[in-house]
Amino acid sequence: MKHGLTTLALTSLMPLALIAAESKTQDVFSFGGDVRLRYDGTNNLPDEKHGEKGHTDYARIRTRLWGKAAAGNLEAFVRVADEFRYYRSPDKDKGKQRFPDVLFVDNLYLKASDIFGVMDVKVGRQDMAFGAKRIISDGTGGDGSRSSNFDALRLTFHFDNARTLDAFAVYQAREDWLPTAGKTHDAKSKHTKSYDYNTTGYNHNEYGAGLYYTDKSNKAFPWEAYYVWKVEEGAHSKVIKEGDSFTSHTVGVRLLPRFTETFSGEAEFAVQAGDESLAAAMAYGGLIYAPKVAWKPTFTAGVQYMSGDEDGWRGSNAWHPVFNRETGVGEAVAPMFNKYAYNNFLYPHVKVDLKPGEGQKVTFQAGPMFAPVREQAANGSSYGTFRGAYAAVKYSLDLQKTFGADFLKGLSMAFTGEYLSKGDYFADGKDGDALFGRMELVYKF
Repeated sequence: MKHGLTTLALTSLMPLALIAAESKTQDVFSFGGDVRLRYDGTNNLPDEKHGEKGHTDYARIRTRLWGKAAAGNLEAFVRVADEFRYYRSPDKDKGKQRFPDVLFVDNLYLKASDIFGVMDVKVGRQDMAFGAKRIISDGTGGDGSRSSNFDALRLTFHFDNARTLDAFAVYQAREDWLPTAGKTHDAKSKHTKSYDYNTTGYNHNEYGAGLYYTDKSNKAFPWEAYYVWKVEEGAHSKVIKEGDSFTSHTVGVRLLPRFTETFSGEAEFAVQAGDESLAAAMAYGGLIYAPKVAWKPTFTAGVQYMSGDEDGWRGSNAWHPVFNRETGVGEAVAPMFNKYAYNNFLYPHVKVDLKPGEGQKVTFQAGPMFAPVREQAANGSSYGTFRGAYAAVKYSLDLQKTFGADFLKGLSMAFTGEYLSKGDYFADGKDGDALFGRMELVYKF
């Protein structure tokens, strides 16, 4: 498999010469990058063992540089990235991910567009997401927001301007197989050993393939449908041992009806089947009201559901995240799931989006969270089914658009606050209120 991936990378690089040769008079090369500074503070965040984590207080800085060569219908793209941290608390993490950490290849792909007038081809390391990103959005769930790429082949068929079919195949290695520079990541924070980034989040490799169809031909009723086959080698199941594999099949549909100019809906439903009698489901339903008034408000009332099992995330009825292990609902919520793999989750909620000024957006979200299936504790007792009450607010702004100054071009800021009042799902003494706060500054050039 690695020989195939190496060939894929070399194939992505070779067309650079062809692109340059094709365009003799125009500059086909472009460059850019971004710097993201975050300062996070947390207290009593939950963990996947029905407990909680202590206080953390740290800064994290991610830098990315990219280069692109394009001519005609060909494009070659490469992006390298690095993220390091500085922990004020806890003391055990003060040596973790310190500068310079690891410089790595974040994207490396070749894209050919409009082949035979109907198809685009993209091969190599690339970011990829579909729909509401509930199924496919993050190929490297083990490293948080440091990266989200897939090593993939993606074909996009354009039947017309409103209907597309994406066919893709991916292989996600546990550790990065492309060259890196800098020190290895001390994943266990003990500072006595070094480990490479575990990019999948688990002690296994993942690969799969799928189809994603999007139909916007009826403006009053757009819809999407998908199928994903996935294999996990040396999977995390309590039955499958190291060296074996776990296979799953996911089929789903997403409906986007528009009832009036201001009133619309969203519904998504997916089922899973596979090894170890896997039978799981995921669903989302929401109603959206967006009146045409000042501040352009959008009001959403929704319900999110992932099936569960009394054995927790290892159970045969627990929803598997396919290729989506983003933070999801919120930073104060995701840690209660192993590697952010949401399952056994029911979340009725309301959400309000406002645009109080040019380049500004405010989002409020709140609702109770439940575990539909009562999970079993190690001592034979059962945990409760109320995960807790959650609320979050985020304010983001594009500095140039907000203040109208050209020297602020490329700068944006965001402030996030989250609160989780834990319920009886958590062990006694581990149910303190969880808090998360973030300040973020991003510069793109």
